[in-house]
Amino acid sequence: MSQSYNPFNPNQHPAECEAYLSRALGGHVRLVWAEPLAQSTREAPWRLDVDLDGRRRSYVLRLDPRGGEREFAVLQAMASVPIPTPRTYGWDPEGQAFGLPCFFYDFLEGESLLGPVLAGERWAEDLTIDTVCALQSVSREQLPAIADRLSDELTAEAVLAAANDYFTANPNPLAGAVYARLRATQPILPAARFSNGDLWLDNLIVRDRRLVGVIDFEGAGFSDPIFEFLLPFFVAPELRGRGIEERYCRRMGFDPALLPWYRGLEYFDTWRWVTANGRPFVHYTAEKLSESLEDWLDGETNSTRD
Repeated sequence: MSQSYNPFNPNQHPAECEAYLSRALGGHVRLVWAEPLAQSTREAPWRLDVDLDGRRRSYVLRLDPRGGEREFAVLQAMASVPIPTPRTYGWDPEGQAFGLPCFFYDFLEGESLLGPVLAGERWAEDLTIDTVCALQSVSREQLPAIADRLSDELTAEAVLAAANDYFTANPNPLAGAVYARLRATQPILPAARFSNGDLWLDNLIVRDRRLVGVIDFEGAGFSDPIFEFLLPFFVAPELRGRGIEERYCRRMGFDPALLPWYRGLEYFDTWRWVTANGRPFVHYTAEKLSESLEDWLDGETNSTRD
């Protein structure tokens, strides 16, 4: 997916930035420098380095016409949960400061957990499991201020039904075979659990092998926990086969034998998305997904024979 282009450059509007941050922080702010941060699917955030009453501080500015209010509210609610998340400031729903709804939060000094996990460092794998299990243990009762925003659940069954609805309207023999197999082998699914909505490892920030914070809560809510956990292993297939997924399942009390079914669901759902949108999802093209689904069907058949 291509990076969204944000036409607002804080370096070109220092006075507006300083006024906005000063109001929100209750102090005198001088903008030192701003730089865009990498982002895949939303308006690119900006890192703001500032002097706040003579002290150097760094923040992340979110300018986003979509999802900003929800993310701001969830991050505020998460401040009372014993999982590190950045503190938020300055919700501006009308876009009075910069022409777009915006807020900002503390910049977390550290590195993405993705690199160490890709490198096979055991501490990083363990920290990934620990962090996801902690997130998925957060209850609705711990987030009373946003209870009305968390009423909907994204279940694996709903994901399967949505993909089937698309291919029913756009028939494909392979899709029919995949859906029939998924329905016929559908296990008893776990209850929905809380998640930030994007467990890609770039959203887990670490320093000195410790979790500094979890970021990107735009899609936060209650969803199928296994489907959520498997995202990094779908985007980066080289993470598979190390036993991380199985260790997570055992930690959460899930049967690791469920993993092949979820893998088929991932392929099926992504094939729907890629076909409907006419563009790849990361390295997954429609052709690659159809091949993967054929292999998955064959593997399921062979496992049944075995």
